[in-house]
Amino acid sequence: MTTLLHLPDRFSFRNRDLIDFDPVLRFFDWSLPSGDLVVDLDTCRRANYQALALLVPYIWRQRLLGHAVVIQSRHDHGTPGQQWALMGAKGWWQVLSKEAENFKGNVYKPLIAIRNAHNFNLAMSSIESYTQGFDIEYESTLRYIVSELLYNTIEHGSASVPQRIGQNIQSIPSIIQFNWYKDNNELHFLIADLGVGIKKHLEQTYPAFEDHASAIEYALKPRVSGTFGMNRPYDAKNNAGVGLFISSNIIRKLRADMYLVSGNGLVHISPVDVTRKTLEHAWPGTIVLIMMRLSKTGEKLNLQRMLSEFREAAAREGSNGAGDGQTNEYHIVIHNYFGRYAENKQEAIHFKDRRLMPAIHEGKVIVFDFADVESAPHSFLNALLAEGVRALGLKAFKRFKFRNTTTSIRETIDYIFDENIPDTEG
Repeated sequence: MTTLLHLPDRFSFRNRDLIDFDPVLRFFDWSLPSGDLVVDLDTCRRANYQALALLVPYIWRQRLLGHAVVIQSRHDHGTPGQQWALMGAKGWWQVLSKEAENFKGNVYKPLIAIRNAHNFNLAMSSIESYTQGFDIEYESTLRYIVSELLYNTIEHGSASVPQRIGQNIQSIPSIIQFNWYKDNNELHFLIADLGVGIKKHLEQTYPAFEDHASAIEYALKPRVSGTFGMNRPYDAKNNAGVGLFISSNIIRKLRADMYLVSGNGLVHISPVDVTRKTLEHAWPGTIVLIMMRLSKTGEKLNLQRMLSEFREAAAREGSNGAGDGQTNEYHIVIHNYFGRYAENKQEAIHFKDRRLMPAIHEGKVIVFDFADVESAPHSFLNALLAEGVRALGLKAFKRFKFRNTTTSIRETIDYIFDENIPDTEG
């Protein structure tokens, strides 16, 4: 069976003076039947480069799920097919199947797959050559924002798909695409991934959010370090948990616009406010779209001064905002980290060392949520809990909370408490 997807007549985020993601996201069918997939670009008269770039992670995913994928297009001047070729997107399979490969497109329409530090450096080098001639502070500020977003997508943007027999590829890279729109004197950046998404990622650490938009909005707050994954790449920069907070505030200083899409949530950071909405159609990972009007900075930029101001603001908000009910507790959704069968002792030790013990030392109340977990044997739970229980002693009964445990898991936890809290303590 062959599925034929026709690109719509217009494939762009911009609808006159408005930015609307739904017409683009409507195109993507995430539950295709088995068989071949043909994506027809020729039915589209006008496409935006950033919207067109989203086809790349989409067809990567479909290919890894077993669909034979064909891109049907002509390459006449001004057609989406020509745009596809200019970005180097015709090499999508080589880039996916060979880790050392990347897109070989026009230097002015760069499309880059982001997997690792090498790809990060490639993207930053491309931006540097692309922005030569800009005011030096403007260039530095732009690099800062993009580097923060790329760190994020490297940390939690990689998407896994079920392994097929004979298939060595394990994950789908993130992408970045950017270019200058001369007529509007605007620079547009798109960073996109098919990762876990902001809501699910934050819910590994924080309580469940009402919807995707509220999770995105919460990720903009300072000290929300769950946004950045387990490796904490900002530690060396004294920036843990404030990278997105600072970047979004710099965007406003630049009088630019940032759109964050994850799931069916959208948050728009504009020069004057932050708004959110629920979209009709969802993207399974995260999309960041930045639109900068190069002639409207409004003031002389000083990156270091801005960073200092925003870090101070983050510190003040962090010290004053502990009463929002989220920051005093550290929520761990076991299923998100370890799956339905939480049985890997080494993973438990790694998590305990990197996440759990630091939260205990910060004075957090640790909430362990075992929803959807069917099995967690003694060896796993002991590796996860015993050191923390010994460190806290009787305080562990107040500082550790357990939710949605099965009877056997709860009995095992009680046994670990008995083993590690001496009867004579007190």
